[in-house]
Amino acid sequence: MMKSIFFGVVAVAVAILTFYQDTAQAQEQAGTPDQGIYKWDAMDSQCLNALHGQINKEFDASIVYLKFAAHFAQEKINLPGFEKFFFHAAGEEREHGIKLIEYALMRGHGPINKNFNLDYSFQIPSGTDGESALRFALKKEEEVTQSIRQVIKACEEGTNDYHLADYLTGEYLDEQHKGQRELAEKIATLNKMKKSAPKLGEFLFDKNHM
Repeated sequence: MMKSIFFGVVAVAVAILTFYQDTAQAQEQAGTPDQGIYKWDAMDSQCLNALHGQINKEFDASIVYLKFAAHFAQEKINLPGFEKFFFHAAGEEREHGIKLIEYALMRGHGPINKNFNLDYSFQIPSGTDGESALRFALKKEEEVTQSIRQVIKACEEGTNDYHLADYLTGEYLDEQHKGQRELAEKIATLNKMKKSAPKLGEFLFDKNHM
């Protein structure tokens, strides 16, 4: 059941993004992107490229979290709290990517460019447990946060696209920092609960803190 949901969600995301990618490539072949259809809300090319890169990263993060969710849903592991947490995290990353797509469209630009390519190569490391998964998620969120900062930096340079910089600072960075704090708290709590009885501690944490 969980695997069906996992592959179903991935299939829908791929279908939507493939449509956008094909449209962008068709426009590029026609010679329209560089000329631009919309002149009323131009973005600096450096800023736009950074935005497109961030859209890609958000969907890549979603795929990683989907794989963790499917991992914990397996009957031999059966940690429904972790499963639910990572399915929710995958949904949030996908939502972030969609919001950035909508932002690009609002500004009169394509949602993706020719470099858009989802990465399915990530594999769950052997022996992954709840704590190692949370630590990996924290590292991933730190990477995403740093990437958003780089987009802001790119948009502040050149023509100084203060609107996108402000949008990312207020909407995205605030949520990123809160999410990282939540992950750090969960890791600390789980680590304490595992000290006397690792398996039991993880089981109780899954039931009561996820």
